Amino acid sequence: MNEGLVSRNQWIELGKLSAEDLAQIQACRRSHNRLAFGYQLAFVKVHNRFPVQNPFEADDELLNYVGIQLELSDDQIELYSTRQQTVSQHQTRIRHYLRLRSLDEKEQEALKQFLFTECCRLEETSQLRTLAQRFLREKRILEPAATTLDRMIGEQRRQARQHLFKKLFELLSEDAIKRLDALLLVGEGSSSPLQILKEVPGTPSASAVLRLTAKLKDIAKTGVLDFDLTWLNNNYQRSLARHARKSSAFRLRESESSHRYAALVCFLREANHDTIDLLVDMLDKLLCQISRKAEREIDEAMKKSRASIRSAATLLQSVAGILLDEETPDEAVREKIFAEIVSRTVLLSQTEDLREMTEGKNSHEFHGFVRRFSYLRRFSPALFEALGFQGQGQTTPPVLRAIEVLRAVNEEAGKALPEDAPTDFVPKKLERFVLEDGRTNRPAWECALLLNVCEELKAGNLAVAESKRFGQFDQFFVPDGIWGNERSRFFERAGLPSDAAEVSQYLTGRLNAAYDAFLQSQTENSFASVDESGWQLSKDPAEELSGDEEQKLSELKKFLSDRMRGIQLSQLLIEVDNDLNFSRHFINPSRREMRRPEDVCPVLATVLALGCNIGPSTMTRLTEDVSYEQIKRIIDWEMTRENQRSALADVVKAISSVGTSKTWGEGRASSSDGQRFLFPRKVLQRTFSHRMSDYALEFYSFVADNYAPFYSTPIECNDRDAAYVLDGLLYNESELTLEEHYTDTHGYTEINFAAFTMLGKRFCPRIRGIQHQQIYRIDLERDYGPLAALVDRKDRTIHLDWITEQWDRMGQFYASLESGHATASVALKRLVSFSGKNHFYRANRELGRFFKTEFILQYLSQTPLRRRIRRGLLKGEQLHSLARDVFYGKRGRIVAQELDAQMNTCSSLTLILACIIYWQAREIERVIADRLPSDPPIDIELLEHISPISWDNVVLYGQYTLDRDLIQNP
Repeated sequence: MNEGLVSRNQWIELGKLSAEDLAQIQACRRSHNRLAFGYQLAFVKVHNRFPVQNPFEADDELLNYVGIQLELSDDQIELYSTRQQTVSQHQTRIRHYLRLRSLDEKEQEALKQFLFTECCRLEETSQLRTLAQRFLREKRILEPAATTLDRMIGEQRRQARQHLFKKLFELLSEDAIKRLDALLLVGEGSSSPLQILKEVPGTPSASAVLRLTAKLKDIAKTGVLDFDLTWLNNNYQRSLARHARKSSAFRLRESESSHRYAALVCFLREANHDTIDLLVDMLDKLLCQISRKAEREIDEAMKKSRASIRSAATLLQSVAGILLDEETPDEAVREKIFAEIVSRTVLLSQTEDLREMTEGKNSHEFHGFVRRFSYLRRFSPALFEALGFQGQGQTTPPVLRAIEVLRAVNEEAGKALPEDAPTDFVPKKLERFVLEDGRTNRPAWECALLLNVCEELKAGNLAVAESKRFGQFDQFFVPDGIWGNERSRFFERAGLPSDAAEVSQYLTGRLNAAYDAFLQSQTENSFASVDESGWQLSKDPAEELSGDEEQKLSELKKFLSDRMRGIQLSQLLIEVDNDLNFSRHFINPSRREMRRPEDVCPVLATVLALGCNIGPSTMTRLTEDVSYEQIKRIIDWEMTRENQRSALADVVKAISSVGTSKTWGEGRASSSDGQRFLFPRKVLQRTFSHRMSDYALEFYSFVADNYAPFYSTPIECNDRDAAYVLDGLLYNESELTLEEHYTDTHGYTEINFAAFTMLGKRFCPRIRGIQHQQIYRIDLERDYGPLAALVDRKDRTIHLDWITEQWDRMGQFYASLESGHATASVALKRLVSFSGKNHFYRANRELGRFFKTEFILQYLSQTPLRRRIRRGLLKGEQLHSLARDVFYGKRGRIVAQELDAQMNTCSSLTLILACIIYWQAREIERVIADRLPSDPPIDIELLEHISPISWDNVVLYGQYTLDRDLIQNP
C-alpha cells in the first residue's frame, strides 16, 4: 500500500464492505469462496489492482479485516488460492461490478500523456508512480503490473528530459553559449571557473561576504538570470543543478550539448538562489559574532572596574545612611558627607568613573558595533548592492527607504549622509547613539541599519528577491488552481471541515469534549491535579514487570543471546542484501537486473565507507578488489537522495514484514531526535555546541515504533529540531502508515500542533515543564470546574475569528508542504519567525494553541499516552547509541564540507542501522522458530520488552590480522 496515495483512514473506509458488496459476496456458495471474493473485492478497492495469482498475494491485515466483517476465519484462504479458474472468474465479476477497466491501448496513450506532463515538472520516480496510481484510480482503470508502470514512467522521463533540454537550449544565444563554455575551461590554475562557483563558503568574515557577492556578480555575467524559466518546475531545476554540481568540468564537456547547457543554466540559477541565502545567513552570523565580542568587552571592562564599583557601592551605602538619618538637618547633609564620608575630589573622581561605565564606550554593546564600523564598511556596500530587499506582501517597512538612501550614498565615493536621512527604523533603545545633538551619527546609523535589516528579515517584514528561504512568503504556496483541485481531498484526508463556516462549531465541540474527558477522569487521576497555585504533578511511575516476569525476561534474553549468531558487519550487509537486493538502487539501471558480485561489492563498500565514517581512501585499503575510483563513482553518481531513500524504504518494508517486529509496534507511530557529532570544518554551516564544548553538526533521525529507522537529515546544531519534524514524515519513501509522532521539547512548537493536525497526524511531544504550559478555552459560558483558574483570563481565550479567516489559506499552505512544492523545514522556519502582527502567523498560532490544549489535557489524564511517548523516545535513544558505535571512523568527527556529502554520510549510517535491525529481528525470529522440545521454556509474550538493538553479536569493526612472519627479534 502506498501511504502517499491511500491514508490509513481511507484504507479502513475502502476496505469496509457495503450492503451491495455483501450481496455480491453472498452469491458465492462456499464459505472459503465468500471470504476470497470479499478479500479480492476489498483488495482492489484499496490497491486498485487484483492480488497476484501465482503465488496468491495475501495481505494479512486486509484479509483479517475482511474475515471479521464476514465472520469467517481467514485461514480458509488456503483452500482458495490454488484454484486459478475460480480466482479469474471472481476477478471478472468484480471488474464488472465495480465498473473497472483494464489499461488498453487508448488508455495507455492517455496515461503516457499525463506522465509526460508530470515528468516535465518532477524527477523522482516514487512521486511519479504515486501520481500515476492516482490518475488510474480516478479514471477507474486497474493498475498494471509494477514493472509495466515503471517502464512507462522511465520512457516518459526520457522523453520529457529531451524535450526540456531542447527547450532550454533554444533560449541560449551564441554569446551565452560561449560564456557557459568558458566556465568549463581549466586555465593556469587547477580549478575551472565552474569549480570555483561550487566552493563551500568559509566561516563568517568580511572577506567571505565579499567572495559571495563576487560569486553573484560572476553568475549574473553569464546572462542566465535574464531567461524566463517560470515554465520549468523548481523540482526539475534542482535536479539538473545537482547533476552539474556533481559533475567535473571534464565530464560536462564530454556530455551531450543540450544536456550540458541545460544543467549549467539550472546550476547557475540555483547557485544564485543559494548564494543569496548564504549571504543572508553569513550576515546574521557575522553580526552575532560582533555582538558577542562587544558583550565580552563590556564584561572585561566590568571585571577591571570591580574595585571602583565596590568603592562606589560602599560610598553610596555611607551617603545613603546620612541621607536617611532623620536626626541630620537637611542643610547639614552636604557638610557632613564631605566632612565624614568623602572629599569633593574623590567624589568627583568616582563620579567620572561611574559616568564612563554608564555612558562611556563600554556602557552598551552597541558601542562595540560602532567601533567596528570600518570593518563593517569593508563589506556592507557590496552586500546592499547584491541583495534586493523588498517589503513582505503589501507592507513597506521603514528600513527600505534607509537602504535606498545608503545605496545612493555608496554609489558616490565620499558623499556624506544627507541631513534628512530616515531614522524611523532605529529602535528607541538606540536613538541616543544615532542622534547626537540633533545630528545623525553616520557610523551609528549604518550599524543600526544592518542590525535592523536582520531583525526585519527574521520577523518576516522584509524579503530578499531571488531568495529561497527569505523571499516572499507567497512563494511557499502552490498555485490557486492546483489548490482548488486538491482542496476537498486535503481536508477530507485530515478529517477536518473544508468549509470555514463549520470550523467554529467543530473546534468548539472538539475542545469541550477534551475538557469533559479530563474532568471526568479526575477522580481516578493520581498524576495531575489542580489547585489555586496551578497544576500539581506527582511522579509518573515507570512501567515495571513483576518479579516473576523479570525472571522470565532474563531467561528469554539469555535464551536468545546463547543462540543468536555472531557476524561481522560486512557479512551482515551481504546477507541483508541477498534477501532484499537494496544495493540495486546504487547500480546503473542497465545492470541492475544482473546482480553481479563485481557490482554489489563496491556498493556495500561505499555504504560502509560513508556510514562508518571510514572514508573512501581508507576503505579501499581495507577491502580487496574495490578501488577508490569505483567508490568515488558511486558516491558521485549513484548516491542520489532518491536512491538513498528508495534503498532505505526497502529495508524498512522488510523490517515491518518480520513477525517479531510486530510485537514492538505496528509501524503507525514514530519518534525523532537529533544526535550531535563533532564537526571541525571551518565552513559557514558549523555552529558551536555548548553541550559538546566544540563545533558540531546534528543528524536528525526518525524511527518507527517497530524500530525501523526511516529518515534522517543533517542540520546545524543550533537550529531548533521543531522545523524539521515534518520533513521526515512527509518526504520519506517508506510504506509506514504513520499516524502519531513523538518528540522531546526541542521538537515542539505550537505551530507544529497545527501543522500535524492539518496533515491528518497526531503530534505528541514530551514537553519539559508541561505543568507551566498555558491551556486555552473557546466556550466562555461553560463550567471548567477546577480548571477555571487556569483559563479564566482574557489572554487564555482562543480567537476563532482569526482561525476561520485564514482557514483556507492554512490548508493551502500545508498542502503545499505535503506535495513538496515547498520544503516543510524551510517554510516553517520562516513562519515561526513572524511576529504576532502577521495575520497568517497568528491564525496558525491560535490553531496550534487549540490542539496543544487538547493534547495537554489528554497527556495529563491518560497514562497509556504518556507510556507510548516514553517508549517511542526511548527507541530513538537506543538507535543513537547504536549509531555512535557504528560511526566510529575519524573518532566520530564529520569531515564532509558540502551538504550533499553530509547527506550521503547521514543516509548511509541510517541504512546500516536499518540493516542491523532487520538482521537482528530476523535472527530473533529464527531462534524462536528453531526451538527444540528439549530447550528450556520461554515466555514469548515478553518479546515486546526485547530490543533488536541492545546485542553485541554484531562485530562492527574490521578484522585485524597479525602476521607473525613480520615480527622480528631485537
